[in-house]
Amino acid sequence: MDEELVIDKLILEVKDYANGRAKDVARGAESPRLAALLLQKYGLGVISAVSLIFDSPRAADPILEVLDQETAKIDARWREHDRERWSWRPADLTSLNPEGL
Repeated sequence: MDEELVIDKLILEVKDYANGRAKDVARGAESPRLAALLLQKYGLGVISAVSLIFDSPRAADPILEVLDQETAKIDARWREHDRERWSWRPADLTSLNPEGL
């Protein structure tokens, strides 16, 4: 399987996973903050594997772009929330705002 085909298939996988997270947010099972974190962790795993398989950190750039776009659809403030999470000691999913907004 060539690199472009693999990247295209994995982009679809990331979008499908993002769709599942968005559905969980819509039905109230997950907060946008949690769903965005789960999506980022999933997507970064995919990206890491692609970079390793194709021996190039740039090979997965199209996946990273889609990952960030899909994450922003779920939680527009995901980058801010990620920085907050890492600023807490120890890093955690809780915050001073129990609604996760």
